[in-house]
Amino acid sequence: MGTCSNRPEQKQISENLRLKAIMIFQKIDIQNKGFIDKERTLQFWKSNFAKINTDALFSQVDYNKSGNITVQEWLAFWDIVKQQGYSEQEISDELDELQQGKAWVQFQKVEAFIRADTQRHKTQIDQIVQMEKKTLLKSKSFNYN
Repeated sequence: MGTCSNRPEQKQISENLRLKAIMIFQKIDIQNKGFIDKERTLQFWKSNFAKINTDALFSQVDYNKSGNITVQEWLAFWDIVKQQGYSEQEISDELDELQQGKAWVQFQKVEAFIRADTQRHKTQIDQIVQMEKKTLLKSKSFNYN
């Protein structure tokens, strides 16, 4: 049988990268609400082009345009980055930069994927977010639900 080209690859980031990404998410989600909003990200970046970085982050990661980014959306974003050909080392380096409060990077391949995915009736992004929900429920290292 051939492979279905519109199915997302089931490649998730490694457990180490997941933990690193979650740590950054928690650093932004200082009230431990399970989501981040623009107010929190503006505070995270302070004066380091906070509005530009916040707008760029939300345009790529807030898939449903709710104004909040859930931990599932956050992790799904990094899975998509990996699926689009970025290496674990490149993702780790970017997460290190974010940990230090440096600028948000626009991943051009990811942007193209997201634009194309929004045109589909049943999006791959939704499937990846659902996969992350299941992974988080199974995970003993993290307690966001």
